Amino acid sequence: MANKKRKIPQFRNDQEERHFWSQHSFEEFADELEELEVVIQPTRTEQIALRLTRADLETLRVCAKQRGGGHTTLARSIVEQWLARSRQKRTGGRPARLSPAT
Repeated sequence: MANKKRKIPQFRNDQEERHFWSQHSFEEFADELEELEVVIQPTRTEQIALRLTRADLETLRVCAKQRGGGHTTLARSIVEQWLARSRQKRTGGRPARLSPAT
């Protein structure tokens, strides 16, 4: 019997994906995988206080809940994305390198 090519399924949630990968090896799908360039960011060590209106905080919480995460994580993600775009503009479209943590 010929080997049937299998595709990585679409997952409805993280739990379903975790269950699938606990039963399978990524090697079964090697022909579907692609190389990614991954940049390891330094550990986040700095904190800031952010004051929002009650309405803005509630909107942030609702948006975060719709995305399945926390409001502080969403706020950090928004700021990090904005900063990344700002860095790219300053460097002419090339991703800016971060300074090593001191």
